[in-house]
Amino acid sequence: MSAEILEDRLARAEGLLFDLDGTLALGDRDSEGYRALPGALELLERIAADGRPFAIFTNGTHHTPRAYVEMLCRAGFSIDERAMLTPAVVAADFFARKKFKRVLVLGVEGVSQPIVDAGVEVVRPGGDDDRADATFVGWHPAFALRDIDAACRVAWAGGGLYTASSAPFFATRSGKAIGVSGAICAAIHSVTRQRVNVLGKPSLAALRMAARRLGVRPERLLVVGDDPLLEVAMARAGGASAVGVLSGLATAESFANLPPEREAHFVANGVADLLPFFGERQ
Repeated sequence: MSAEILEDRLARAEGLLFDLDGTLALGDRDSEGYRALPGALELLERIAADGRPFAIFTNGTHHTPRAYVEMLCRAGFSIDERAMLTPAVVAADFFARKKFKRVLVLGVEGVSQPIVDAGVEVVRPGGDDDRADATFVGWHPAFALRDIDAACRVAWAGGGLYTASSAPFFATRSGKAIGVSGAICAAIHSVTRQRVNVLGKPSLAALRMAARRLGVRPERLLVVGDDPLLEVAMARAGGASAVGVLSGLATAESFANLPPEREAHFVANGVADLLPFFGERQ
């Protein structure tokens, strides 16, 4: 995985897609505040000066895109709201394209608001959940039995089961934090045997939506992330270029122990290692 490979991949990339946690920044366990990782602020400044579009894609749904942007701005980043993507943004696009009329949402405002903004009716447990076209599960640390019950009833009525993420954990400043949506969906699946459809990373729905937002084809994207099973897997499945970084939870061995067709095209210690490949801001 030489520098020449990265240079070649960068030359063909018309847009860049960055993971957030463990790649550009680290937050606390509740994602209430972020600290930029070394080189992240300068790298995004150089990319912006270079004129290529980029977006940040977190698999978290703790907050709305606007709230994520506000937190990142406090950490020194400069980013537009349209360049901040979450699985809820993908879900909103997906459900609208599917012409779903109402969706049972299990999660906080960051899960539901993008769906509401897309014109899809959001229902909650105890409401018209039996009439929902699907269930969407995101960040919902206060979940209760009635949430599981409502989602099971949607499944038994023929509705689909979708989730922001099935990842068991994500990176924070104090180590691993549990991925709640995966745990909730495991409970629903154990009762209904319903297939769980992921709309966040590493789904192709996520990659394609990001590509549309940036105005490029998926194969012209360069995806940078700290998880070989999320960002790298998504990029390789969609024909995009993949760069792995070791600033999150993954180790060099976890990137190395992959079949050739699923390997990152380049592995760096962190995004600071990418700075030499972009000219200094004038």
